[in-house]
This record gives sequence, C-alpha cells and structure tokens, in this order.
Amino acid sequence: MLKRKIGVGLNGSDANTYGETSAKERNVLVSSVLTVTLVIVWLLVGSATVAVAASAPGNDPGASTFEAHCATCHAPDGSGNTAVGKSMKIPDLHSAEVQKLSDAQLADVIANGKGLMPGFKSSLSKDEIDALVKHVHQLAEKKAMSQ
Repeated sequence: MLKRKIGVGLNGSDANTYGETSAKERNVLVSSVLTVTLVIVWLLVGSATVAVAASAPGNDPGASTFEAHCATCHAPDGSGNTAVGKSMKIPDLHSAEVQKLSDAQLADVIANGKGLMPGFKSSLSKDEIDALVKHVHQLAEKKAMSQ
C-alpha cells in the first residue's frame, strides 16, 4: 500500500513523492484537454464550412460586391435598366460590346473608370475587382441560360 509523505513544507500544491495527481490537477488537465479538443473540432467544422461554401454551385463572390458597388447604376441583373443607368446611357453588361472585353480590359474599366463611371481601385481590392470581372462575364451566361 502506498503511503503519503507527510512532512514540513508539504502543502496541497506540492507534488507528492508517489506520482499521484490531486483532484485539482486532474480537473485542470481534463479542462485543458476538453478545451483543446473543442478548438480542434471548431476549426475543422469551420474550415469544412468555408470549403463547402466556396465550392457550392452558383457561388459567385463578385455578386455581393456587384450588388454593393455596381447595381445602383448597372441594375442587379447588369442590364443598366435603372434611372441612373438610363440617364447616363449605361451599356447593358450582357451586350457583345462589353462581353468581348478581355479580363484585363474589364479590370481596367472597373479600377480606373470610363466616361462617367468612377474608378474603384481605391475602394476595392484586386481580388474584388477580379471577382467583379468574372461576375460580369457570368451575367451574360446567366442571361443566355434563362432564355
């Protein structure tokens, strides 16, 4: 049978000589293991959610940027059928004239503006502009599919 060492200077926080773990130490250990496990599960679930959202069909990161910065003039569908669009004679983004522009040309128009359209290079990142370019090209595809 194991005996505990009892002596001067030994208190509840001192380790005992027989490698026994106090109840307080066990609670801390269990709490730490549970916390680490929960963090790992949270990270795995979070990364899986992001991966699913990124790969979901029809997911278009440029759509929300378009809605926030472009739809007021260009209309949510890109037709230019808004009061501002009509008054400024904004071209339909589905048109062959717009769709024949290369990605670099569209990115330049978005970044630096054209005619009455202001540039957005100071308010949008390169990734956001690239997503908008992709979105503009997808607008024509969506229109063709709906016809």
